Amino acid sequence: MNSSSIDKHKHDPYIKILGNKTAVASFALAMGLIGIGISVFQSDWLWFSRFGSLITVSGLLLISSPIFVRGVYKANSSTSGFAELDHEGKVMVTSSEDRAIGSKVYQGVLITIVGTVIWGFGDLLNNVC
Repeated sequence: MNSSSIDKHKHDPYIKILGNKTAVASFALAMGLIGIGISVFQSDWLWFSRFGSLITVSGLLLISSPIFVRGVYKANSSTSGFAELDHEGKVMVTSSEDRAIGSKVYQGVLITIVGTVIWGFGDLLNNVC
């Protein structure tokens, strides 16, 4: 189907990897192993806790994977079989409300990622400054 450009979020091409189960699970496993390694090396298990925040991000990414796999707007599409044509005659399967919701979800995921990283590592700035 020749989909309308209106149905495509500008960041869709860059976020497909975030919906890939193997990539996200591998990242979570790597963060766990790195956290354990640094904790053993430093004799300080706070590092494992910090890397746990990154594992949490991985879980949120998998929960949100329909957004990343289908696209920010299409993941929330409610128009289903009642698609319209855009000004170029291409099939438009999302409504303006779907696109607004999709943008909010996308922004929420970004905020969650940033917040979790700050939660896990923010106090380390005290050691840098």
